[in-house]
Amino acid sequence: MNQQNETSEQYRQVQVETSTTLDLVLMAYDRIIDNLNEALAALEVVPKSYDVFSDKLTNSQQIVAALDDGLDDSQGELPAYLASFYSFVRKKLIESNMDKSSDGVKEIISVVEQIRESWRHSAENSVEEDSA
Repeated sequence: MNQQNETSEQYRQVQVETSTTLDLVLMAYDRIIDNLNEALAALEVVPKSYDVFSDKLTNSQQIVAALDDGLDDSQGELPAYLASFYSFVRKKLIESNMDKSSDGVKEIISVVEQIRESWRHSAENSVEEDSA
């Protein structure tokens, strides 16, 4: 089992090192969504696992903070919009964690998935432009 975890970690590291910035953003959004789904699952087991729920929301907050820290304010209006979005997500994560609210987490998943789709479309358009 340890060998499998090591291999997965090595694969993930190579994937990160060979990815474009847009790919990294998509991976970050995917990880946020994965964490939030795992948090929801922690509330569905009996007994509920509030520790796992809290850890997964905290992990998501850290990813959002890293995305926010990586914004370049010199790149026009998009960074300001994203900063506002990340602030909203962090606030909802904190509220959901305090309230142990699955509804709040579901709302966050929904909006993060929508923004992730926008990034995915941008990535696809970028690939199409590069190959033209």
